[in-house]
Amino acid sequence: MNVFVTLPDGELRDDFFPNEVRHRLESLGSVAWNPSTDDLSEDALRERIDGVDVLVTGWGSPRVTADVLQAADDLQLIAHTGGSVGTLVTDAVYDAGIRVVSANDVMAEYTAEHTLGLIIAKLRAVPELDASMKAGEFDADDVDIRSLYGKDVGLVGLGTIGRKLLDHLASFDVSASIYDPYVDPEEIAKYPFATLTDLETALDAAVVSVHAARTDETIGMLDADRLARIPDGALFVNTARAEIVDEAALMAELRSGRLAGVFDVYHQEPLPADHELRTLDNVLLTPHVGGSQIRGPLTESVIDDIERFERGRPLEHEISRRHWKTMTR
Repeated sequence: MNVFVTLPDGELRDDFFPNEVRHRLESLGSVAWNPSTDDLSEDALRERIDGVDVLVTGWGSPRVTADVLQAADDLQLIAHTGGSVGTLVTDAVYDAGIRVVSANDVMAEYTAEHTLGLIIAKLRAVPELDASMKAGEFDADDVDIRSLYGKDVGLVGLGTIGRKLLDHLASFDVSASIYDPYVDPEEIAKYPFATLTDLETALDAAVVSVHAARTDETIGMLDADRLARIPDGALFVNTARAEIVDEAALMAELRSGRLAGVFDVYHQEPLPADHELRTLDNVLLTPHVGGSQIRGPLTESVIDDIERFERGRPLEHEISRRHWKTMTR
C-alpha cells in the first residue's frame, strides 16, 4: 500500500504526527511525506499522486478535483486528519468510487465537550467568580449564577457536534428544540427530550447554540430579525462558524446587554486585539480551539480506518456523498 501525506513539513505536521503516530502509519506500507514546508497546489498534487493508494490530507491540502484524479489511477482512499471535507473533495471523487474518511466524528466529541464546558461556565458565572476571588473578595451576592438543569435549549443545526452535545445534555433534564431541515425525525428518536422544530421555535430558548454547517444556504441566516426572537436574558452560543450570524446584528444585541454570548469562532480570525467583543462583560471567548488543539486522537482515528480499509473491514469514520454535501465549506 502506497501512502502519500500532503501535510507540509513543520510544526503542524509534527503535532498531528508525533513520532509514535508517524511510525504507526509507516508500518502500514510505503509512506511518502510532502518534503516542502508549503502546502501543495493542485498542480503539485497532480504531479505527485500517480501510484498512490491512500492520500492522507490535512488543513491546507489542495482540493482533489477531476483534474487531479486524471493522474490518480490507483487512488482508493482519502483519509483527512481534519473534520470537514467540504472543500477538500469533489463529486469527481465519489464518481470515481474513491472512499473518504475523516476525523470529523472524533473532532466533534472534543468540540461538543468544549461547547458544554463553555455553556456551564457562563451560566454558573465561573469567569466572574474567578475574577472576584482573585480580587480578594469572597462574595457572590451580586453575581447572576444560573444552572443548565431544566433549561429549554435550542440547537440551530444539528450535525455531528450537535448530536454529541445532545449526548451530554441528556444528563441535565433539558428540553431541546432542534432546527435542521436535513435531519430525519428517526435520527433523534433516541433523545426523548429533543424535538425537531422550525427555526423560530429553536430560537425561543434560554440557551441557543449554533451547530449548522457554513454553506451558501446558512451564511447570514441568523440576521437581526431572527436574533430578536431569542428571549431576553438568553445565552447565545456559537462554536460552529461565525458567518452563520450577521455580525453587526449580533454585536448590537450583545452591546445592549439583552443577550449573553459564548464564542469560539469569529468573522475575523485571529480576533483583532481591539475588537469590541473583547471589551464586553457579558461574553465568554475562546480562540477557536473547540476541537483543533487535541490533534493526536484525530490522526489516530484516521489511521484506524486506513488499517480497516487495508484489511477489508467496515470503516468507522467514512464520509458519504450525502454527508459531504452538507458539510462546512
